[in-house]
Amino acid sequence: MATTDLSAEVLASFPPVVIRLSLVEPSPTAVVAGQMDLSRFMSCFDTVYEFLHSDTHVKQVGHNIALYDSGARLEVGVEVDVAFDSEGPVVSSRLPGGRVAHATHTTGYADLAETYTAIKRWCDHHGHATTGIQWEIYGDPDERDHVDVEVCYLLA
Repeated sequence: MATTDLSAEVLASFPPVVIRLSLVEPSPTAVVAGQMDLSRFMSCFDTVYEFLHSDTHVKQVGHNIALYDSGARLEVGVEVDVAFDSEGPVVSSRLPGGRVAHATHTTGYADLAETYTAIKRWCDHHGHATTGIQWEIYGDPDERDHVDVEVCYLLA
């Protein structure tokens, strides 16, 4: 995610959540998209990676992502180098560009909702309207398979 940091603030919590306001460029993605169904979450990555390992010119250039559109639509996949013609269940999409409020979640998936709540409260407190589009960018696993997650809210 290419960003230009505009501000930062630490919210009092443990561990502290550092909220950043940035301008981001759109980023092409290869995803499986549809109605919100978290039971299919991991299998969507398998489908996208199968597509990327097929005879395609599309290459992964970034991380795994999940985009949530107003809590109704889910896109699960990876950042790629180019837009492409959709093929089967894998479609070309993109992470949106614009102003985002975001924070890096570092303590595991069990309390991921706390980071979402902290960002939303920060936006409300500072008068930043959100669009209903949020996404997660999953970092690379460390030696213990821990993954940091960048949680992003697109601002209006």
